[in-house]
Amino acid sequence: MFSVPADELKRKGFHLLSLIYVIAYMYLSKPAVILGLGIAIALVITLEVLRFKVPVFNDFFCRNFKGFYRPEEAKKVSGLIGTLSGALITVVLFPNRYMVLASFLYLVFGDSAAALAGKSVGKHKSFAGKSIEGSAACFIVCFIAGLFIFNWKFALAGALIAAAVEAVPWKINDNFWMQIVNAGLLTLLSGVMIWTK
Repeated sequence: MFSVPADELKRKGFHLLSLIYVIAYMYLSKPAVILGLGIAIALVITLEVLRFKVPVFNDFFCRNFKGFYRPEEAKKVSGLIGTLSGALITVVLFPNRYMVLASFLYLVFGDSAAALAGKSVGKHKSFAGKSIEGSAACFIVCFIAGLFIFNWKFALAGALIAAAVEAVPWKINDNFWMQIVNAGLLTLLSGVMIWTK
């Protein structure tokens, strides 16, 4: 039976807010995106500091945003700082806008597909401990997303990269690392493989 925990649906729905910086990256200049991400990181850090300094504020957040915050995040920094910081570093480090854009789409859609499929129908674990069903969902969604940017061969290779990166059991926030690693590997791949349609 296909069943996804409600909290996971909420988190992945919230994850779609990352589309804000994806869309900004498509239409705004690189300095404007860097400034916007910097401001967003500063705001989230301010909220996190308030959350830890004012217990009532933390209780309010954990009670009213139940599902968006993982239970273990009540006492530690939320993953949003890692997601935004990963995006900022990716934009700064990699000059090819298409590789960066693909890495953002892989995170927003591929990582969400992997989590939802893994939680709902994931029965077979890979060597890394993630579900094979989740990795397959990540691959399919990333391939489809890649087709909007790349030729089909590069989209296929990019989706394989994204599914492999998503399957790694990162010790620190995977949303931070996925963007950076995917953009880096796609950049390397673009040096040896034609990516334009």
